[in-house]
Amino acid sequence: MINKGAHENYDVVIVGASVAGACAAIALAPIGYRILLLDRAVFPRDKPCGEGIMPQGVDALDQLGLLPRILAKGAVKFRGIRYRNLHGDWAQADFPSAAGATAFGLVMRRLELDHLLLTQARGFPNITVREGFRVTDVIQDGTVVQGVSGHPVDRPDEKESFQAPLTIGADGAHSIFHGQCGLTRTYLQRKRFGVTGHLEGVSGLGPYVEVLLHPQGEIYVAPSAPATACVALLLEKKAMAFFKGDLAQCYLRFLQSFEGFRERVVESKLLPAVFAVGPLGFTVEPCYRSGMILLGDSGGFLDPLTGLGITLALKNVQAALPIIQKAFAARDFSAQMLGAYAVDRFRLVEDFLLFTRLLLNLSRPRFLANRAIRKLSHDPCLFQKLMGIAAGTNHYRDFSVREKLSLLIG
Repeated sequence: MINKGAHENYDVVIVGASVAGACAAIALAPIGYRILLLDRAVFPRDKPCGEGIMPQGVDALDQLGLLPRILAKGAVKFRGIRYRNLHGDWAQADFPSAAGATAFGLVMRRLELDHLLLTQARGFPNITVREGFRVTDVIQDGTVVQGVSGHPVDRPDEKESFQAPLTIGADGAHSIFHGQCGLTRTYLQRKRFGVTGHLEGVSGLGPYVEVLLHPQGEIYVAPSAPATACVALLLEKKAMAFFKGDLAQCYLRFLQSFEGFRERVVESKLLPAVFAVGPLGFTVEPCYRSGMILLGDSGGFLDPLTGLGITLALKNVQAALPIIQKAFAARDFSAQMLGAYAVDRFRLVEDFLLFTRLLLNLSRPRFLANRAIRKLSHDPCLFQKLMGIAAGTNHYRDFSVREKLSLLIG
């Protein structure tokens, strides 16, 4: 139903001003489109995330002209990944160096990164930013999306509607477009949950993101400042029973109960806030309709085992940009036209999807995960080849059946 209240037209309406939404606006603004960027939050605001940006994501930020500002604001570089299994074996590899490829990742707290991106978007005269605005309805004519309507969070009686030939959903895992546009969201059979926080005073940090195997999942340690880290737990559903009550205190007790890590956080200070999210990992079909496409987590969310969430959002923007330009040039926003986005999106993220599936298969039985890490600890060339998938220097097809089997055997 089209709202009868205040009404305004744009070329593009973007719902969600986090990484995917803000970067889409920044990418589209120089072309000259009149863009509206909406988010129910008021920035700066924090959100649950592992906060690592893989090399391909760093490249995408650089192409948007954002990398110098992000580095100037204190983003921390990391050079690779370290894994530790339950037996204490460590495997470490740097991202491979190759001509024209970035060989480092970045860690930046979402509280700061998202605010920086939104501030950059606000600087374009043809981008209108509305924080604190809740989208409640998708405006549709049959199956054609024509815009959205909603109200300021603190003034629910002030209804407003916004129409555009193209609407972009970048509003996360619980996107309003899923239900209202009849899209199918399917969760992975394996239910996993995340708990994230930040600790000051973590010992043993280096220029690597660490992945520590735990009997119920993994612990991610991403250095975000000297002796400060984002520490994210990725856990099986049954492990969440531990987190009943005060979430922050349960989170600290969980970390302090894990031998091999508690010694590193015994003097740590917990910074606000701690978040719990899940279940994680789902697909959305399709990721477009006539007049609408979905970016980032709105279009489906990988299990965060590989730490590629932000990078995938940025790759989505890269896939969408030429399709959007073509649609405006032809004044054709049909499902047939925008469906090309789904094809290009899959092509850009296929290696990540296959890589994640492999690691999920290895991670569930702890003995397989232990073997795989032990193998990587003795075969740094194989590990760096895997890192090449994240860096964009290798393809999943370059990873042979023999090499996959070697991870199973250990």
